[in-house]
Amino acid sequence: PAALLDGGDEALVATCIAERGRPAAEVFWEAELYGRSERQSQDELNGTTTVRVNYMWKPQSYAQGRMLTCVVRHPTLQTEFRTRYKLNVQCEC
Repeated sequence: PAALLDGGDEALVATCIAERGRPAAEVFWEAELYGRSERQSQDELNGTTTVRVNYMWKPQSYAQGRMLTCVVRHPTLQTEFRTRYKLNVQCEC
């Protein structure tokens, strides 16, 4: 995605998706920011559930290079699945 601009409006920063779980996976974001998560789940025809969690945040330059971590937990996983994302916030100073 395009770089986030410091001082801009709240924006979609990242999306984490766990597809076709039975039961539905637990999906959430770990962050050191004051953003918010929007969770959506969709029941599939085959009895599984896809979970999508968007991370929304108002970009601020102090967060340049900070990390967001998507965490997925499901009974079929031996350990939780974690994916890290580095923020790219540009300042129009």
